[in-house]
Amino acid sequence: MDHFTGSNSLNSPEGSYSGESPLEGEPWHRSSENTLRKHTWPRTSDYDIVVSHYNEDLEMMRDSIKQVSDRLPRQATRRVIIYSKGPKNENKEGMEELLDMADEVVGLPNLGREGETYLSHIVRHYDAPSTNLADHTIFMQPHLAWHWVFLPRLERLLDPSTGFVSFGPYLSHTCGKDSTGQSFPRMADIYSMFRADLCPPEPVAATWAGQFMVSRKRILENQRRAYANLKAKFHEPTDHWIWKEGWWNNEPSNPTLGHALERSWPMIFNCTDASMAETCGEGHGVTCRCLD
Repeated sequence: MDHFTGSNSLNSPEGSYSGESPLEGEPWHRSSENTLRKHTWPRTSDYDIVVSHYNEDLEMMRDSIKQVSDRLPRQATRRVIIYSKGPKNENKEGMEELLDMADEVVGLPNLGREGETYLSHIVRHYDAPSTNLADHTIFMQPHLAWHWVFLPRLERLLDPSTGFVSFGPYLSHTCGKDSTGQSFPRMADIYSMFRADLCPPEPVAATWAGQFMVSRKRILENQRRAYANLKAKFHEPTDHWIWKEGWWNNEPSNPTLGHALERSWPMIFNCTDASMAETCGEGHGVTCRCLD
């Protein structure tokens, strides 16, 4: 049995691509020990659809990907990349099953919720000439949460000038204390990591659901090491202090830090106007996005 969970660079905090290994007679090749990529993989893309998958229903995921892809401009190039954190990445057959609906499948350890997946994608593609970041990347999960928010925003706000748009409700927070009464103090640290400033004692934008679109320009405005450093926190040993704070069920596959990260993507990509919580909320008007 061909396993895809052996030691390799993709499981490191930094992550990178290894050499590509075409397999004769197969419609795909193995670009690392735990990655399968179709031979038709394009080196550049207008849109990447990045999906964080654990063990959700495959037909539901296929339908979600189709709903998103069908709403992209007809002439636009696109790639679908599935990151598998569940049993499908334990053998070649499982990876091939996922590749049937993707251009690339990457096996990852089940750490850090979907946020660690998104950071892994950014770190892997940030400056890799064989992959490149797409002009815009759509980060999502197998189920379109808040679909009445996601799909109308995608249809109405899909534009080359869009820098960031969340596909979940907007809310506001002040250094981790959000407008619903929940508190995630590490959001203040995330603000400082990516905005290179102290967290201000005034509201800034946050969001729910861990699904959004961001431009390559906004991704590259942050240094790669910032993404890699935050990603590394989800790979700390179990006796590390990161696992001793937050919710009672804080654990590597569902860390409290991951819930803080879910809410922090607007800050990471410099879309921080707190008024979006009021002017947009669950809507889909022009105030629901930040322009490049």
